Amino acid sequence: MFLPGDYDEYKPSDHAGIRMAQRNLSSEDVDFVLDHGQRLHKAGAVFYFLGRCDIPRRWRRRFERLEGTVLVFSNETNTLITVYRNRQTGLRHIKQKPDRSCKPKKFH
Repeated sequence: MFLPGDYDEYKPSDHAGIRMAQRNLSSEDVDFVLDHGQRLHKAGAVFYFLGRCDIPRRWRRRFERLEGTVLVFSNETNTLITVYRNRQTGLRHIKQKPDRSCKPKKFH
């Protein structure tokens, strides 16, 4: 399990890199969401959600386009799995997810 500061040096998966390009998100934007977004542990992953109230007033004009951005990290590594935006129901959608992953653990 990783701690809050451990995601500062994340590795985007190939899928996350594609989604970042599609959603016009730079590494600076991801860093802003990591610094200011709400962190939630749900469904075996770590979610960072940036709501309107999370954006400091002095940076609202510059970063208001990031409202509703969600970053999904692996719970096991510092890998960014995917990014998406959901301005309307983003936080509610994340909170409805189960606390733990439904996948059974593999034992060797």
